[in-house]
Amino acid sequence: MVKLQQPGIADLALLRSHLAAIVESSDDAIIGETLDGIVTSCNRGAERIYGYTATEMIGKSLDLLVPPDREDEIPGILKRIGDGERIEHYGTKRRRKDGTIIDISLTVSPIKDEGGRVIGASTIARDVTLAKRAEEALRMVDELRQRTDELARSNSELQRFAFVASHDLQEPARTVASFCELLSDRYKAQLDDNAREWIGYAVAGARRMRGLVADLLEYSRLQSPTRRFAPTDCASVVAEAVANLRVSIDEMRAEVSHDPLPVVTADAPQLAHLFQNLIANAIKFRGNQPPRVHVSAERHGNEWAFSVRDNGIGIEPRHCEQIFDVFRRLHPEGQYPGTGIGLAICKRVVEQHGGQIWVESEPGRGSVFYFSLPIHAGG
Repeated sequence: MVKLQQPGIADLALLRSHLAAIVESSDDAIIGETLDGIVTSCNRGAERIYGYTATEMIGKSLDLLVPPDREDEIPGILKRIGDGERIEHYGTKRRRKDGTIIDISLTVSPIKDEGGRVIGASTIARDVTLAKRAEEALRMVDELRQRTDELARSNSELQRFAFVASHDLQEPARTVASFCELLSDRYKAQLDDNAREWIGYAVAGARRMRGLVADLLEYSRLQSPTRRFAPTDCASVVAEAVANLRVSIDEMRAEVSHDPLPVVTADAPQLAHLFQNLIANAIKFRGNQPPRVHVSAERHGNEWAFSVRDNGIGIEPRHCEQIFDVFRRLHPEGQYPGTGIGLAICKRVVEQHGGQIWVESEPGRGSVFYFSLPIHAGG
């Protein structure tokens, strides 16, 4: 049998020396205190975490480290320690010398004398500020993900509703307009001036409704990101837009020209719709002279900057951002045709291509609509 020997005085001294070295080298703050909350010892970890030197802490109250809103915390903890309780992983906040508030996890243990009487407390504090911030960031990311998913579902449902509602509203509007026109044609001789005027209002209202519904239907189709990107010749797209507007161009003796235009990676039908809306607006909001519209493009870094310039009536600078809102009209209804959705559609098309759209204008001096398109592979 091996007989165990009791450690000698030298061994105990060495053991205490090792323990002191372990305490001193710990990254955690280790503080000894009386049951009255007076600091009796602290390690380098405490100096690093709290920003005070040992000289500045020893002999001082622990209140030195406590934020004003937690002044009653220390007496409560020390009372529990005095009753022999051990407190583990207690989350709280502490104040550094520079006033910074940090998150701390405390483990507080009673210090007893040889007779087992509690004479003080030993506090091990770990700075968990970064961990708490990371935890909060993860929580916020999770909440953001949930809200994004909810918004995507809601947006998808709204898109379907807008599409179905707009599509289903077209037929009633068409029916109202058709029967009003039929009533006016067939019974025109039997109607007085008031009746004919009222029927005219009904027909005009039905036509406006049909136009509004058609634009809403087009706008709802643009809510989902396009997947039809391909190399697109902008000169051909502008030519298509001009062809679609040929009647208006001829009636107003308008002139539409363009510089050499690039090939970009885009959804060709949407891009044609964009140019058609901008050119149509330039013709619609004309001044005293026949409309003159010019399209150009310049490469700036990683994007193409397009411009559609006209000699029309212009826009007040304070309205230059508002005109891209849905249903935004700057003129009384009836003065100019339209539903106020055209420029909102332009904005949606440009944004779905990863670009931006804006306008520079002054009343009486025409307008220049600018939009940018990123240069993709093949663009």
